Amino acid sequence: MRLKIAVAGSNRMNAEEVVAAMQLILGNVVQNVKIVITAEIADPAMADLFVCATTQAEELARRVPQNKRIVLDLQPTTQFFVEVARIPAGENVYVFNSNLRYVDRLIKSCKRVGIDELNFIRLGYEEMPDEAVKSSLTEAKYIIGIAKHVGEDILLSPRYSAYLRADVHIIGIHRVASMQSACMLIQWVAAYFHQSIAQQVSRITEKLRSTVLSTKDSLPDAALAGVANELDQLLVEGNQSILTMHDAVMKSFANQIAPHITMLDNPVAADDRPASKATRDISSSREIVQTLENISLLREKCLQLSHDLDAGKELE
Repeated sequence: MRLKIAVAGSNRMNAEEVVAAMQLILGNVVQNVKIVITAEIADPAMADLFVCATTQAEELARRVPQNKRIVLDLQPTTQFFVEVARIPAGENVYVFNSNLRYVDRLIKSCKRVGIDELNFIRLGYEEMPDEAVKSSLTEAKYIIGIAKHVGEDILLSPRYSAYLRADVHIIGIHRVASMQSACMLIQWVAAYFHQSIAQQVSRITEKLRSTVLSTKDSLPDAALAGVANELDQLLVEGNQSILTMHDAVMKSFANQIAPHITMLDNPVAADDRPASKATRDISSSREIVQTLENISLLREKCLQLSHDLDAGKELE
């Protein structure tokens, strides 16, 4: 049941953050992931699943069918907001990122949780003149941004490090997938596992039926040994897929230190959010549970086939 995953981003660094968020949820399922630049995707057949962050959703939608893509809504953890809230009121805080769209969203998120006594200054290093960015950095005592952007890859690289104040205080964001988008990812992977197991059950059942019909008198040990081995392997895969999905659900809850914090372009108060969002969350959870139950039913069918083999019974 090897799943081919491609993670799309505007650049490799942004895509790597999505990979890290996926690994927090799915663990070993996220292996040998192919990182691609969204605008360069030409063949949707290159992967079973494409994953991207919110900012790449529209571009990916133009290149990959809906049934093969998942958008992860990456959100800062509560720890980030706690650290920003400790900055003295009235201070200038420089928000550093590759694009200004995310800068604006981050500022809105800070204000939405009550951090509204700081002077936020926008710095989009890919959208602003380099000299303007460097000039602003020489004045910055507080800088916030995504961890990779404010770390050695960008802000602390030779390109900008020489312009930083000696007493600069940098706060990096470690983002995780929102509960809703995490559930969508888990549901997609669980459905993939279910479909894969179902196909294998169907193939093994047909092979066993053909073997029985061709021999009539008895079940040939040599022919059935291979089928039995396939069943054993399928049972292992079924058990592992269920354990993986249950683990993923628990990790998703653990990642959400404060699930009420969301990164919305049009923020609304928690009590005023549309009921449809809560409905979607409940629906996603139910779909995951249903898919895991379906996998369990397939495992039971495998067990029955295994018992039939041991008893030497013919399939109807």
